[in-house]
Amino acid sequence: MSLHIESTENALAELKQQRVKNLAAAVSVSVLGVAMMSLLLYLVNIITFLPEPPSIVAYPLAHQGAEDPIRPDPMKKVQRSSSSPMDQQVKVIAAYAPLDTAVPVPDIEQNTLTEEFFTGIDIDGEIGFDDTKGPGRNGPDINILSKRCDLNDRMKRITENGGTPQCEEAVVKSLKWLQKQQNQDGSWGDGPQNYKCAMTGLSLLSYLAHCETPLSEDFGETVLKGISFLVDQGVKNPVISLVPQRNEVSYDHAVATYALCEAYTFCKQMDIPSIANLERVVVKAVDQIMKGQNTNGGWAYNYNTQPGAHTDLSVTGWNVQALKAAEHGGIKPTRGEIRTALRKAAMYCRRTSLPGGLFSYQENGSEPRASLVGVGVLSLQMCGSGSDSTARKGLDWMLRNTNRPFDWKAGDTTSNLYQHYYGVQAAMNRGGDVWKAYNRAFRDAVLKAQSSDGSFAPNGFGGPGGVVQTSQNRHANDKIYRQCLATLMLEVYYRFLPGTGEGTRNS
Repeated sequence: MSLHIESTENALAELKQQRVKNLAAAVSVSVLGVAMMSLLLYLVNIITFLPEPPSIVAYPLAHQGAEDPIRPDPMKKVQRSSSSPMDQQVKVIAAYAPLDTAVPVPDIEQNTLTEEFFTGIDIDGEIGFDDTKGPGRNGPDINILSKRCDLNDRMKRITENGGTPQCEEAVVKSLKWLQKQQNQDGSWGDGPQNYKCAMTGLSLLSYLAHCETPLSEDFGETVLKGISFLVDQGVKNPVISLVPQRNEVSYDHAVATYALCEAYTFCKQMDIPSIANLERVVVKAVDQIMKGQNTNGGWAYNYNTQPGAHTDLSVTGWNVQALKAAEHGGIKPTRGEIRTALRKAAMYCRRTSLPGGLFSYQENGSEPRASLVGVGVLSLQMCGSGSDSTARKGLDWMLRNTNRPFDWKAGDTTSNLYQHYYGVQAAMNRGGDVWKAYNRAFRDAVLKAQSSDGSFAPNGFGGPGGVVQTSQNRHANDKIYRQCLATLMLEVYYRFLPGTGEGTRNS
């Protein structure tokens, strides 16, 4: 039996109307579903990209023992700007210190160095010492500093300029040895004459040359303590010295100022939280050097500026280096223009030169010394006169007389580290044949003189030493003095770059 449903026009119309309704409902549901899905995805997207709150890393305050200094009020808290675009973080040391003391305190988390810091340019003629104004011009010169801070770039400079990987290894070993010699108060050196400020300055220069700053993982605390020691002395005394009454204070103060000027430049460029009173002491120290310059352009024992004062090229060399470092850092003394002081110093250096290329201890040919040729040439280069005839004659003398390897234990000029500290810098700044000859003479001899513990063996030469002599038994400062000069010589490959563009590759 079958059931037949008879369709009528009314039934068909109703069926059609129902289909239309069902289709409309289905479309509405679909549109609503799509809208809901889109909203859900939008909300998920927002939640996914919400920035997470920064993690807070707390560093426990290291126990400093019974000798912790009491921090009286008022306290000056200095914080670093967090404007760096870099995502990585490194440990930065801030200084919380009373107004008249530089004291290191706990670590804080901060952003890493700005990308611009690692973007340097080759020195060549633009920033090298052979132009008419010397490096740095009249403003900060951070490009020289930036070349020290990247390991790959540093190794590239070492090999291109005639060094070897062993030079880098020797420097690191030396810095570790120096770290163990640091006194509790942050200084280096000892002995009856107490030239701790000069020894601390030379030690800091050795660390800074390797781009070791208060930011450094291995040496940061060591560097900060050294800077703080010198800053404290600069706050307490008119000159940075523990022996201000001695003639040699014009060495002590100059070396310490040199180191603080480099430290100031690093801290400013790398956005390191300010070390209390660093800028104040740096300006004060540079003012003292400006004030102590004699009318003849040189500097004398005890910064004496009276008529007949004992001005000499050795004292002048250290003070020129300090002023050049100040110019690099854009430091503005209150007692005149650094560029003017350097021009006067160049005139003095010319008056100590001799026709054959030697330089004399004092003006008018008094006491010609081979050990002062590098002092005279480097000083002229730093004063912006590296291309004049006086400097060229000195470099020619160096080329003629650098014809055999240094004999570390000899009692002649080949083992005079004071002479070669200046000589390697002057030769590197010039580049070319004079640098190749000097590099062949000193590199392997210095490397072989280093002991397994990182120290450099006593050498045979006894003078002249500037601040102290380099003989074995002169006094206790010798080991630090010798260590720093040898280390700075091995850092010359990247501390300063050639000024001529001639190329210095050497095997």
